[in-house]
Amino acid sequence: MNAPILKIANLAKYFGANKVLKDINLEVNKGDVISIIGPSGSGKSTFLRCLDLLETPTRGTLSFNEEIYFNINACKDDFVDYQEFNKALEFYNNELIRTEDEVAIWSNKLIEHKLEVHKIKEEKNNYSVEEFNAKNNELKSLKNDYLANLKLAKKEYKDIRKTPILKRDFYDENAYKQAIFDNPSIIVNSKTINHIRSKVVMVFQSFNLFNNMNVLENCIIAQTKVLKVPYNEAKEKAIKHLTSVNMQDRMNYKISELSGGQKQRVAIARALCMDPEIILFDEPTSALDPEMVGEVLEVMKNLAKTGLTMIVVTHEMGFAKDVSKKVIFMENGYIVEQGKPEDIFNNPQEERTRSFLKRYIGN
Repeated sequence: MNAPILKIANLAKYFGANKVLKDINLEVNKGDVISIIGPSGSGKSTFLRCLDLLETPTRGTLSFNEEIYFNINACKDDFVDYQEFNKALEFYNNELIRTEDEVAIWSNKLIEHKLEVHKIKEEKNNYSVEEFNAKNNELKSLKNDYLANLKLAKKEYKDIRKTPILKRDFYDENAYKQAIFDNPSIIVNSKTINHIRSKVVMVFQSFNLFNNMNVLENCIIAQTKVLKVPYNEAKEKAIKHLTSVNMQDRMNYKISELSGGQKQRVAIARALCMDPEIILFDEPTSALDPEMVGEVLEVMKNLAKTGLTMIVVTHEMGFAKDVSKKVIFMENGYIVEQGKPEDIFNNPQEERTRSFLKRYIGN
């Protein structure tokens, strides 16, 4: 069996405390059409953007044609003892709630005490002088007790607030440094990035076309600037691929004169002009009016038939089922389930996958 054209191992992407991707592992073979489905916010688009380094992964290894182009074996977060951290955090939060409740309890007792004092004064005539004085002294004593307890509760609450639980207190810096030393990182330079992006090309949901250029110029510029293709050769290739997406009669149009579906077809033609080995599609139909979705999907179906390797983030379940060789369901930054389309759509193994696909399966 041939080696995977693209290999992703232990890929993670964190935005501060927000862990968008968590240990993604995937092998992509030449000619694969892989659809990635899942709820919004599950990390699908971030995953695609990491593959051609539009987003720099926090950790993981990316290999293209068996050559590693990105590697960070470990990140600091991997060396936090989360078991102890979570245990300490739970204890801290419980103590915070307990002391806060204590402050509220003694504050409420003082309010009730004030009401009791007011009531005794109103009912003064019902007591003898001795009884009233005794009751009054008793209330004063209680007030002093309440004030003392409130003061202690506030101090305890304040002391706990002064010592929050921090991840850095559970972080093993020496182990992290040793891991980095044992497995040096590979952080790519601009030359490598340009090479990868010429072979692993992204088609965006928002088109990302140059509005100051016409359709033909949009398909020429990257060839001449990145691939250093001579202008006439680049123009010939641009015309060829614009024709393949049925945009040959719009080559001299301004981008502003095109419909959404036409813009997306131009974006696909521009990607094809780079002679990519993989095209990444980031929800290519999500910004389109419903009547324009079909024309873009038809172009993508035709591309799949040519054997082009494609990874598609999509909400178009029909496309995912009918065109894909593999379907991946993602949620909360994880690959929950992956497999052949007929298995995922007809017999999903994971409950979360079944729940997500319930409406589609029902239809």
